[in-house]
Amino acid sequence: MTYTIVDPHCHIIPHREPVWGWGPNFTVERLIAMMDRGYEVMGEIKPVAKAVVMTGLGLTAVEHRSIAESHRYVLESIKKYPQRLFFNPVINPRYSLNDQLDQIKAWRREYNVVMLKLHPSMHNYYLPTYRPHPGEKSRKMVYPVFELARELGLPVMIHMGESPYSIPAQIAPVAQSFADVPIICAHSGANNIPSNAIDAILLARTHDNVYLGTSWVQMPELIEMYYAIGPGKIIYESDCSPQAMGQTLRMVTNLHLPPPLGVGASKDEVYRMIGGNAAELCHIPLP
Repeated sequence: MTYTIVDPHCHIIPHREPVWGWGPNFTVERLIAMMDRGYEVMGEIKPVAKAVVMTGLGLTAVEHRSIAESHRYVLESIKKYPQRLFFNPVINPRYSLNDQLDQIKAWRREYNVVMLKLHPSMHNYYLPTYRPHPGEKSRKMVYPVFELARELGLPVMIHMGESPYSIPAQIAPVAQSFADVPIICAHSGANNIPSNAIDAILLARTHDNVYLGTSWVQMPELIEMYYAIGPGKIIYESDCSPQAMGQTLRMVTNLHLPPPLGVGASKDEVYRMIGGNAAELCHIPLP
């Protein structure tokens, strides 16, 4: 086990986020400085070695930017820090989907593409359902993304956290159809509705390819998560920004504490959750 921290869920933008409104910015230099802070993990002080970065989500939803335009700053940043940063392009399946997927394939090696991101709430669509409508239209929008993920051997991260488009159980049909594609349920659905994490736990327990992200999840649900699915399917993510790395990391590392504060997780289990699982799914080399 390599005792390294990997954060697979970060957003950078050089100006105010145009939809969520947070700002005035979160530049790559601010991200790297936050990664290089010392974080206490079971008595040791550790930096965040690697991070997977996304653009500000609003850039993919307003003003009809191309995927290259909405990710320009992220691409420049990865070129600047190629040993530290990896790329998770955000796909808006309502806009020129084939062009976006072709662009991602062209970016694959040059820009450290390690994951694909879907955000049903930001882009206003349902994931594929079992019923014909809106299932058929949703399959046309979403299945090509999963087919590309399968082709490239990448996981898909799906934002979850609010009704009507982002309730964790809605992942079940596509998880079943693409059982060989790893899916990360971002935030475990808890960022706007904390109790959604229980829904996500049931989803991950019944679908081998579903993993649960920890940002916004509260401690009782993290403990439930550990007992229900084990440390091998729990993935620390900060959602930085707007969340800071330290506050979200502390929630996961506290699982090493004995009950009732934690679960008595071992050092290997803690580092699997805060780095090993993400590195393995995303094929990120660790020092």
